[in-house]
Amino acid sequence: MASRAISPAATALAHARGLAPLVGVLACGTAQREAQGDRDDAIATLAFDDGARVRVLAIAPDPVEPGAAVTVTLAASEGVGALVVGLWPPQVGGRELVLGSGVDAELAARTPDERSVFAEVRPAGGDVEATLTVPSPWQPRTAILTVARPSDGDMVPVVAGPRTRDGLGLAGLVHVVDRPPVVVAQRSVAALQIDGVLDEPVWSGARWYPLGDSLEGEPAGPTTAAALAWDDTALYVAVRAQDDDVWSDYTTRDEPLWKQEAIELFLFGDASRRRYLELQVSPRGVQFDARFAQYRKGDEAWNGRWQAAVQIDGTVDRRDDRDRGLTAEFAVPFAEICEHTASHCPPQAGDRMRANVFRLDRPRRANPIALSLAPTRVTDFHAPEHSAIVELAP
Repeated sequence: MASRAISPAATALAHARGLAPLVGVLACGTAQREAQGDRDDAIATLAFDDGARVRVLAIAPDPVEPGAAVTVTLAASEGVGALVVGLWPPQVGGRELVLGSGVDAELAARTPDERSVFAEVRPAGGDVEATLTVPSPWQPRTAILTVARPSDGDMVPVVAGPRTRDGLGLAGLVHVVDRPPVVVAQRSVAALQIDGVLDEPVWSGARWYPLGDSLEGEPAGPTTAAALAWDDTALYVAVRAQDDDVWSDYTTRDEPLWKQEAIELFLFGDASRRRYLELQVSPRGVQFDARFAQYRKGDEAWNGRWQAAVQIDGTVDRRDDRDRGLTAEFAVPFAEICEHTASHCPPQAGDRMRANVFRLDRPRRANPIALSLAPTRVTDFHAPEHSAIVELAP
């Protein structure tokens, strides 16, 4: 049978020669092996609309390191032609299009993001291997692997075996080793003015790291990004955040800023759960700080010498208008960091420490949102073992 259009969302994908977006629910493990009565040594057996078959024989290694290659071994019947194997982050790979729901397919369906990877192979009557490199950093703890047969801008749909609603074959899941992201703090050669206005050269030349869902690191919430810098005296952190309703009622230092909206900075030094700092600033520029001798045994009466400032693009006193966002800037003296964490002074290029940046957003008509530079994996911001590794650049 000829290939057919799958849905209005089956537009050409630049990375995959016109594959339809992945939509559906993944079947794996025993369900894959027993798909449609196929009980052999294959992980999954995919039957296409024109009678062709592809067997997924192996996925290795499992788990795989971020930045390393995973290989999918396939066996195909004669005349299959090109196959495109895809690797998707679970949030993208698991998005569901509810057919007939009235939701526009282009909005509901999945399209590749910058983490999606594709490899084309052409079986020639025997086994064939598709090798894909897992991007690094990779925050999710799994990746979804798919198999498709492109044909004239669409794809030949899978009609039996593990598949999505629109006929994309599901090869399986691969586990990805949980590694903390490494973020680079750029060396600043000029003095920084801590005013929340990010106009210094170091910020324009710095790498900006997106903040994701605080638990698993997947993209979430209003766009937020952080950059880090350093000089001989201090570690600097800048945050840019979109926000259509910037607000906070607190006006006094050390009030519980985390109960409303705030930017938080945790400086751990190492992953030992001993000796760390928690620093916060609200949209009003109000500061909260605490030092911890050990896990959650903190001194909130302590006031450090660190600085923070915030600039608002909008208003902080009105909740009936539409704001645009905020920028925040921290400067933490290394003398203070080294006194209260396991970091060493004087700082040198190549030194590493553990840190995390959080954003707390509380929209007026939606659930609270917590974003982080590195996912905590547990519902606890005091988690140094899951914080980012900050490296001081030359």
